[in-house]
Amino acid sequence: MKRIALTVFLSFLTLCLTSCRVNWFDRTYEVPWWMVAIYLAVWITVPTYIAGRYIMSKKYACPSCGKTFYPKFWESVFSFHMGDLRALRCPHCGKKDLCGPSYDQ
Repeated sequence: MKRIALTVFLSFLTLCLTSCRVNWFDRTYEVPWWMVAIYLAVWITVPTYIAGRYIMSKKYACPSCGKTFYPKFWESVFSFHMGDLRALRCPHCGKKDLCGPSYDQ
């Protein structure tokens, strides 16, 4: 969580110190940093939220105990993954392992 907070802080600091010149049909406009920050915030937050909700709706199976579970939102968004496998902590046995989606009905 500290790494995420540091990344957000440094990104905000970088945006505070920058502004952009935009050329639009032979006219030059000076764009302030906060307009860039709003644009980036929307284009980062919305897809992250949609992906997190989609992953959260899938049921995953623990390879250790074999039980199925639904991951939490933050765990599903920020977990390490390779394809369909995600590094999730099982709420039943407590072990963190690469869990695959469960296809049982």
